[in-house]
Order: sequence, then structure tokens, then C-alpha cells
Amino acid sequence: MRAMARWIRADLRASTGQALAVVAVVSGVVAALLLSAALLEGATNPWQGLFSATRGAQIWLHLTPGTDAAGLRSRVPGIDSVAGPYRATAASLVQPSQRTRVELQAMTASLPAGGYRPLRVSGRWLQTRDVDGVVLESTFAQAVHVSVGEVLSLDSVDGTITHVRVAGLAETSEQGFYPDQTPGLIWVLPALLERVEPDRAHTEEIVGLRIADPEATGLVVQEVVTQLGSSSVGSVSTWQQVEQSMARRDPLLGLLLALFGLVALGAAVLAIVNVTSGRVLVQQAELGMLQTLGFTPVQVMAMLTAEHAALTCAGIAAGLVAARLLTPVLLGSVPGVTAAGTAVPSGWALLIVVGTFGSVVLATAVPSWRAGRVWPVAAVRAGPPRGHLSRLAATAMAARMPPAMVLGARAAFVRRTSAVLTIVGLAVPMLMITIGLGFWATLHEVQRHPAEIGMAASLTVGPGPLSWSEASALIGKDPDVQTAYPCVKAVALAPGETTTITTLGMGTSARPYPFQVVQGRLYHAPEQAVATQALLDALQLQVGQFVRMYFGGVPVTFRIVGRIIDPQYDGEVLAYGTDTLADEGAPSPVGFYSLVLRPGVQPAAAAAWLLRRSGGRLDVELVTNPADQLGIVHAALAALIVVLTLTGLTSLLTASRVGSRDHQRDVRVLRAMGLTPVQVRAAVVVRTTVLAALAVALGSAAGMAACSALISAVSRLYGLGSGLARPPSAVPVAGAVAVMVAAAAVVGLATTRAADREPAAVVLGP
Repeated sequence: MRAMARWIRADLRASTGQALAVVAVVSGVVAALLLSAALLEGATNPWQGLFSATRGAQIWLHLTPGTDAAGLRSRVPGIDSVAGPYRATAASLVQPSQRTRVELQAMTASLPAGGYRPLRVSGRWLQTRDVDGVVLESTFAQAVHVSVGEVLSLDSVDGTITHVRVAGLAETSEQGFYPDQTPGLIWVLPALLERVEPDRAHTEEIVGLRIADPEATGLVVQEVVTQLGSSSVGSVSTWQQVEQSMARRDPLLGLLLALFGLVALGAAVLAIVNVTSGRVLVQQAELGMLQTLGFTPVQVMAMLTAEHAALTCAGIAAGLVAARLLTPVLLGSVPGVTAAGTAVPSGWALLIVVGTFGSVVLATAVPSWRAGRVWPVAAVRAGPPRGHLSRLAATAMAARMPPAMVLGARAAFVRRTSAVLTIVGLAVPMLMITIGLGFWATLHEVQRHPAEIGMAASLTVGPGPLSWSEASALIGKDPDVQTAYPCVKAVALAPGETTTITTLGMGTSARPYPFQVVQGRLYHAPEQAVATQALLDALQLQVGQFVRMYFGGVPVTFRIVGRIIDPQYDGEVLAYGTDTLADEGAPSPVGFYSLVLRPGVQPAAAAAWLLRRSGGRLDVELVTNPADQLGIVHAALAALIVVLTLTGLTSLLTASRVGSRDHQRDVRVLRAMGLTPVQVRAAVVVRTTVLAALAVALGSAAGMAACSALISAVSRLYGLGSGLARPPSAVPVAGAVAVMVAAAAVVGLATTRAADREPAAVVLGP
């Protein structure tokens, strides 16, 4: 046992660089998998934790004032408890260069011990003495850059300005994150809500229903609407909608980490196989000598396995530390995740650690078994590898290439199995690097051209206290506005009357809003509409079919004429001309304008001009591009590309060492015959470069072919449907290929230094 430990220690000292590379690859794989588990479990599905912490309800109803909801528990079976009713009203948050629509909800200072209560994350909750105190929903506060202690200005429907102070920030399971769910949510005391909006006709009542069977949500909603009447129900939101909204907020980072981590694990296993096989070949004579000294084949196998198990343990430990340090940083930027939720789930952590350790140890089993079967005679003289002249070498000879090129081309495929493992070990990382560059290009394109995801407008402007004609006149005078589209946002009961969706009247049938249509066409007549893939899936519809919805009890039948991409409202968007509701006699809410600015105009400057000319009375909001929230994905992709590159270089290093060992005697003979040191180095470099060039060519080609399909699959998972994917441009792919080939040349060059220092006379030795 002591002798085995000494040999392992000596071998690690002799191959420090390769050992560190193995540790780095394993640690990168473990960290990526642990981070993906934390994001997928904690960040992309925070609803359950918030629901438990806030003692929330599965169903939330927005009702007209005076609706009798007190007896719902006794009248509708399946309802366990009723939260509220809470009075609510609409208002606007006035800030420099921006007005943001908000909803004020009246809550008491003393929250019920066993009932619904928002989860405070900073500051404090409302107190009786807080005459002007408010609490903001945390993601809304983050979006409008508001912190505890700031003084805000609230503008009511009649134009009255009320100044309030932020007492705290809180989270809720009542609705999704802002701006995916609008308007922004602010909790106030009942007295403050009465002061902001004394007219009860401009308020509504919010009721939360906690039910016994969450799977029966649709039946309960249908019965509640029947009991109260559809005209009394303004909107309905269910726990499934909120959960989906929160889950869709930032799943891309977790999915990318999981995908790249799993592929990196496979590539790491190949790298370990290459490393172990290479060590067996390079150390064949040494292993044979160990057997002549009394080591049994089982001991040799156990020794190599133990060495790589130790390296794997070191890599796993480093990966655990890295994941522990990076998880709070990554999850801290994801709304809805508290400090308690940043811990990696123990079940996932155990599975990842055990799976990684087992995969790497199994990867060393076959090479270690081969090492145990090395004949002791190998300690005296290692036989040169056998092989045939490959087609590549024959072609090089026929083309009268230099001897070093022919020798390197021949050496590349002498050991066919080793060559295939090296090519696959580098092609797989190159495949994922190309796909990662495709994700990068798609995100960059969406950030540069938000119109492709339905974000053609840079500003939305509501009339506020002004009349519609006054607001239209002011917008028409703005030189920065290219086109202004009249719009409305109307809540409709979906088929079956089990839930409500927010629909958008965008432009008119004669001049529709410029959505990016990926299937079908835009609407050009009343009762025509376009929809997103998520809504089509939810309603089980296809382009060309009809759907009936109820607006304030008035049925409106739409024909879906096209599919668009729009991430608003969890990707469930139905859009049509504003003249549709008027033609059908459905009630139309107060509208707003979506403004498409002239090229080169900054949205903030245009918003400031409108607010200045209107005396701050227009409701002006900047349109947020959801792709701007995915900046962390770029950093994650860069880190994963580094891990994959290191994995591929580990395979290249092994291939180069094996090639140097296999043809060491040939090189000595050629040197004795007059081959210069430069030609010796060139032969080894050509061998490694040929394998690398073939691998990166195969990997990049496969990555280009699979990139668009994979991005489209992720887009469909979001509910956006296909049509977003952008393949990576030729420049970064060519750069990645050049870096890989150049690295292969450098690795091959580094392994020839020792041979260059040997005198040519050693060819006479064994």
C-alpha cells in the first residue's frame, strides 16, 4: 500500500499539468451541474415557496365594487377559506421621464396570523402611524429603481398628486413578476387608498380563494363565475398561471447550464478515458517494470483507479466550493428567490456528486484493466505500434509534401481507437461551443431588434387626466415619433369561463401594429386576430381556427389568422384591431398609444419631451425588452465555453503525449539520418493538428446544423414558438476553430521539447 501511494505521488509530480487539467475539468462540470440544479429548482419555480411563505390563495378574483363574495365558502364546494375582500384602485407612479401604471391594494397594518400576508424582504410592513407609508412589490421596485425610504408621487385618475414614502419591499404569490405581470403592485393602508381615490366607482375588490383540491381549480372558478355573474368578475388569475409566469421568468440560464453541464460531463468522461489510456501507453514500460518488481495486475489497476479517483474527488470539492460561491451571486439577480432559496438542493447535489464520481471512475476501469495486463517484458523494450499507411499519409506522399508532414499524417491514425477517442473528445466540446455561440447570437439579435419579439414600440403613452384628443395632439407634435398606434388592453374570459386572459387591441384593422408574424399573416379586418404559440397551446387552437371570448359578458368571435412572437403576459397574447370591440358592442377600456420612434432616437429623450410638453400629465412608460434581463446568460455561456475548451485541450494533450511516445524511436532514427529539430517538432505538431482540425470541423458543422433546432426547441418551451433562432455568424465560429487548431499546435510543440534535448546517439539504446 505504501509503495502504491509513493508511485501515485511520484506520477502526480511528473504530470502536474495534466493532473490539474483533470481537476479543473471535473470541477467545472460539477459547478455547472450544481448551478443548473439550483436555478431550475429554486429560481425558475419560486411560486411554491412564496405560496407557503405568504399563505397565499390558489385563485384571485378582481370584482366590481359591492359584489357579495362573503358567502362563497358556503355556496361553492371545495373552498377552504376566503382572503379579503381588499379594495384596490389604479394610479400612476410619476418619476422623471416616466409615468408607470400601478395598482394600489389596501391592506391592514395587522396581518392575519393564519391568512394571506405578503412576504417582507426589506424595510418593514405598514404601521398604523404610517399615514403616507407604502410597501412595493420587490420586482416592481427593482424595475423602477426604487428603494426603501424614497418619496414617491402617485397620480390618481382625477389628476390629484399624493406623495408617499416607501416603508418596505415585499413579495407575493398573488401575481407573477413585474414587468411580465403589470401593473406594478403597491400595498397601502385603507385610509391612504381612500385619500388617493375617494370615488368608490373607480375601485375594485380583490378576493383570494384557497381551495382544498388545487387540481379542481377550473371547476371552482366556473362555479364562482356562475354564482357571482360574469359581469361582476373583472379578471381571474389562478395558481397555475402565476406558477407558469414565475417559472418562465429566467429558465434559460438554468436550462443552458444543465444542457452544457451534462454534455461537458460526457466530454469529461471521454477526456478521462483519453488521459488514462494515454498514461497506460506512455507509461507502459514503467508499468511493466512495476510488475517485474512484484506488483500484481490487480494492484496496478487499483493504483491507476485510485489516482484518478483522488483527482476526481479534488475536482468535485473544487466544484462544490465554486457552486456555493456562485449560486448566491447568480440567484441574487433572479427575482422571487430569497436567501434561503439559494442553497443547492441536497438531493440534486448528492446525485450530481455520486454520478460524476461514478462516471469518471468507470471511465478509468477499462484503461486501468489494460494497464494491469501489460507484460513485464514491456519494461525492457516497448514495441512500436503497428498500422497501415492512412489515406491522408498516402495523399501527402503523392503530393510530395515535406517528410515531416508525411510522418505526422501517418502518425495521426496509427492507433485508430485512440484517434477516434481524441476526435470525439474534441468534437463534442466544439459542438456545444458552436451551439453556445448560436444562443449568444440569438440573444444579441433580439436585444438589437426587439421588434422581432413584438417590441416594435419603445414607449407606451396613456392620456392620464387629459382627453384622448389632447393626448393625440401632443403625440402628433413630437418630432421623435415615427408612428403612433392606438391600443387597448382588455381582459376576456377564455372559452369554458375558467380563467381570464389579457388581450391587446393594437392599431386598427386598416393599420395593424407591426408584429413579427412567423406563421400566417396580420389581421386586416375586424374579428381577425393573431396569437402567440403559448396561447394557441393553452386554448388548443391552430392558425385558421375560431375562438369565442367574453368581454364584460359580450361574446366576441375571433379568427386566428397568424402566429406572432410576444413575451408579454407569459407569452399568452391575443392581438387584434381596436375596431373589433366597437363593432361587436363589447366594452372598451381606456386606451393608450404605442409609439414607434424614429431610428436613432433614445426612448428616454422622447419620454422626457412628452412629459415636459404635457406638464407631466401623460402616462409615459418605457417598453422593457425582456432580453435585456438575460445579460447573465452571456457570462454563463463564456464560463461554459472555457470549461468545454479546457476539456478538449485535455484530450489534445493526451493525444500529443501518446504520439510523441509512439514515434519516439522513429524520430531518433530520423534525427540520426539528419532530420532537423524543427522537422521533428513539425512531425508531432502535424499529428496533433490533423486530429484537432478534423474534430473541430466535424463539431462546428454539427453545431451549425443543430443550433437553430435546439434554440427553436427552447423557444417553444417558453411558449414563444419557433422563429427566433439565429445561427452563429461565421466570424466567431471561425475564430473558435482557429483557436482550437492553434492550441493543438502549441500542445504538440510543447511535448517535443524533451525529445529535442536528447542526443541523436540514444537511438542505439533500447
